[in-house]
Amino acid sequence: MSDLADVTIRLARERDLDELTDLWERAARTSHGFMADHDFTDAHPYLRDALLPSMAVWVAERAGRPLGLAGCRGTHLELLYVEPEVHGTGIGTLLLDHVAPTSVEVYAGNAHGLGFYTSHGFRTLRTHTTDAFGRPFPVVHLVRELS
Repeated sequence: MSDLADVTIRLARERDLDELTDLWERAARTSHGFMADHDFTDAHPYLRDALLPSMAVWVAERAGRPLGLAGCRGTHLELLYVEPEVHGTGIGTLLLDHVAPTSVEVYAGNAHGLGFYTSHGFRTLRTHTTDAFGRPFPVVHLVRELS
């Protein structure tokens, strides 16, 4: 794990949405290999204009450069993405610890994401055969208890 002393976490602002949507796409393309290019192209404006503005979004940054984001509704983690070049450096864990969610959904085809969440105390509650858009991408609902 790299030194995280110079990483700060703050709430996202409207002016961050384009940059955070681009970060999401770069990160999602590394972990969502089961999706086609058009899935990302189709999701891009929805994420930027509807999903991100609908929740609290936290940004981990170093020297003003976003390295990751976490979006939550209450204690449900809607999304957590980290720049591919800093995967494995602790940014995701820093964001997860900051937002302290008790539930999350992750694509079953995202082995890295499933491993990340289970290593942080999440357990499978149920699996859905389709995602929120009705596409044939199974989604795993995970939960954990915080002490």
